[in-house]
Amino acid sequence: MKIDVIGGGPAGLYFAILAKKSFPRFDIRVHERNQADDTFGFGVVFSDATLDNFERADPESYEAITSRFAYWDDIEIHIHGAVHRIGGNGFCGCSRRTLLLLLQERARALGVELIFRAEIASLDELRASDLIVAADGINSRVREDNKAHFGTAVDLRPNWFSWMGSSRSFDAFTFFFKETEHGICIAHCYQYEADRSTFVLETDPETFVKAGLDRMDEAASARFMEKVFAEELEGHKLTTNRSLWRRFPMIRNARWTMDDRVVLLGDAKATAHFSIGSGTKLAMEDAISLHQALVAEHGDIAQALHRFEATRREEVEKTQHAADVSLVWFEHVKRFWDMDPLRFSFGLMTRSKSITFDNLELRAPKFIRDVERHFAREVRAHGHDVDVERPLPPLFQPLRLREMTLENRVVVSPMCMYSAKDGVPQDFHLVHYGALALGGAGLIVTEMTCVA
Repeated sequence: MKIDVIGGGPAGLYFAILAKKSFPRFDIRVHERNQADDTFGFGVVFSDATLDNFERADPESYEAITSRFAYWDDIEIHIHGAVHRIGGNGFCGCSRRTLLLLLQERARALGVELIFRAEIASLDELRASDLIVAADGINSRVREDNKAHFGTAVDLRPNWFSWMGSSRSFDAFTFFFKETEHGICIAHCYQYEADRSTFVLETDPETFVKAGLDRMDEAASARFMEKVFAEELEGHKLTTNRSLWRRFPMIRNARWTMDDRVVLLGDAKATAHFSIGSGTKLAMEDAISLHQALVAEHGDIAQALHRFEATRREEVEKTQHAADVSLVWFEHVKRFWDMDPLRFSFGLMTRSKSITFDNLELRAPKFIRDVERHFAREVRAHGHDVDVERPLPPLFQPLRLREMTLENRVVVSPMCMYSAKDGVPQDFHLVHYGALALGGAGLIVTEMTCVA
């Protein structure tokens, strides 16, 4: 069995490792256009849950990688001079270069052939392959050459961003929100090794043009952002590594496989916005899933590819949805700019809907208590007599709606039952709405009735 992997990033290397472990007699080659120690970007980030998946898949590479990680538990949010720190998040980071070198070492040890400075211009070059894994990244040539088949959809989002680095250390995943004379600038920051941190810089289209970033080269834009975040950098500089300003492409494909022998993997297949830190996670978990499908189908390529897409698509789409909601929040940050910093921070933490009020209460109970007290003080300021020291959760706080005061903020909107007679509600409605009211909802929205 001959397998060719196009792309020596995390997805391609990790799949090659797992496949060679399970099928040592398979001839597996990885083709990478760059040199072995060339890598672009700075750090990559993973959650605790992701690490568990890596440990189960390949304990050897797990041990090598995790020994190089920087760990943190907190997220810190800086806005309007206020700082809010929220614990219970469980993340870690490492250098992308280190990750790739460790995966290369593991792949070689297992007998995977690594071919560098190898550009695959056409799939015709790999006619002898039984399986071609296209892990060639966000600008995948395989996908673009066959986008009609894959049903590729690319949504280029409006905000501009650039990956830079710094020698400033962080002990938390940190967000900086700064208002400049040109507009709002955002920095997403995390440490990935000693004295090395990632700075992902983001701004909206109007600010990008007003600041002149569209006319600056890589070095000039770094110096400009150093001035914007001078206080936050604490005397440290920003470093660049192909730190080009670009817009994020939301990539989806209706089909992930072609001809029962070609499969897209990682960013070639689907992207997730950097604001949820799941790009490398998705790529490596794709590799795990494809490997599991290959094992389950006993090396039958066609059946394995069908199984991979059938079992993996839902999880990928869930992650993409969370990422899409998150990126839209950052695109519309002006909506929330005048909020109190505490409410702003709560909105940021719950933006993707994967973290809820209840979930955050388990992770960071003190932060939630502060949110509840702040909300209760706002309710009291609107004339309601509520306890601000031991407040009810926001959902159960009263709300004045024009001349009506609701006891809480629970709203029930029943299904239309179409049971009115000549447009007049009947005893059915009394029982129907009465039963719903027993639940204690503050407001029940009745169905529409029409006069016959």
